Amino acid sequence: MQEVKDLSLRKLSIPIFIDMFLHFATLIINTYMVTKVSLELVGAMGAGNQVMDLFMTIFSFLSVGCSIVVAQALGAKNYNLAKKVIHASISFNAIIGVCSAILIYFYGIEILKLLSVPAELQEQSFTYLHLLGVALVFDGVGMVLAAILRVYNFATHVMFMSLVMNLITICGNAIALFGLFGLPNYGLSGVAVATIAGRLVGTIMLGYMLTNLAGVQIYIKRLFSLSFEVLKKILHVGLPSAGENLLWMGQYMVAFGFVASMGASSLSVQTMYFQISLLIMLCGASISVANEVIVGHLVGARKFDEAYLQTFKTLKIGLVATAIVVMGMYFTKEFVMRELNLNEELKAIMLPLFTLSIVLELGRTFNIVIVNALRASGDAKFPMMSGLFCMWGLSLPVGYFLGISLGWGILGVWIGFCADEWIRGGINTWRWWSRKWQSKVLV
Repeated sequence: MQEVKDLSLRKLSIPIFIDMFLHFATLIINTYMVTKVSLELVGAMGAGNQVMDLFMTIFSFLSVGCSIVVAQALGAKNYNLAKKVIHASISFNAIIGVCSAILIYFYGIEILKLLSVPAELQEQSFTYLHLLGVALVFDGVGMVLAAILRVYNFATHVMFMSLVMNLITICGNAIALFGLFGLPNYGLSGVAVATIAGRLVGTIMLGYMLTNLAGVQIYIKRLFSLSFEVLKKILHVGLPSAGENLLWMGQYMVAFGFVASMGASSLSVQTMYFQISLLIMLCGASISVANEVIVGHLVGARKFDEAYLQTFKTLKIGLVATAIVVMGMYFTKEFVMRELNLNEELKAIMLPLFTLSIVLELGRTFNIVIVNALRASGDAKFPMMSGLFCMWGLSLPVGYFLGISLGWGILGVWIGFCADEWIRGGINTWRWWSRKWQSKVLV
């Protein structure tokens, strides 16, 4: 197991950004390709992906917990603990991946009904989901391996793996949907198989990188001997992180319901602009993940002053980068709306959101940089509690009051989002400034 050297925000954040963008772009390309075959298949695929996203949230919180404990262990030069955490995380995520695949195999149709998927889409969604459940086994292991490699400063290699994986998926989809090489149209079944193939290749590549580049040897015997003490450290960060993510997802679903009650036009704008917002957020998100890795190493090495200053330096960079992106989106708003083929009614609904985003996205970056830094220090419960208060006690009531009671429409709901991001960001920044996180170190 080699020592990690030359960690820098630039070397980590750029490949992490490209990796995130590749996932985002692949989702859009896949959707576009399916629309060329059938709009009904788009709805069926979307329903299946919604179920997959729920399981991916579970995998993500375990990988976050793993990466933070490993980063602190490496910072403290406790290489034995790092090995134990890596083996425990791979085993636990593999077990959850297998259990998730079994759950989908036997209860996939019930899950779709629970999510109120229209009856006419359930059969196609189940066919897609039934096959795609296999990919959860690879996703569970792959997400942990990718997180570990970033901690070892191999973010660029993870990015190249992501490029290969997504190219396999896109090419496979093209073959499955458009009858290339004289093959029939396999529909969503072919899309699912292409996704599985991409994830399998990606997981194999990550495993090779971990053992041959990072120098981490994986022992089969250790994979079958889970240490509950080590698992406890992982879940100490992972569970609150998952809780915060689920709070955010729940907030969005309730807000989605508010907007749905305003009519089809508002709902269409909400769906489209949410994707635009996610694209803007990629810049701040990648910088915050990179800072999380660096802070984890510094906290593990007990270099608290460096971690403290590093986070505020990262915050400044993140705010400047987000401001550039959001202003670029603002000045190209007419082009964006034209490319989306919006009519005048939809343009009138969406236009104010571009202006509001200037404030919203800066607040969001403020928030995610500090939250990730708190997690990296081991202080993960505080951001979850501030999220509970601000998302459910502030954002949703403000959004309902302005959007529905006062009739401001979708703009009122998004002002609620804005209030949450800035106030929660302020609360979390106070926590970082107080340095109480220094007592939460995991190793």
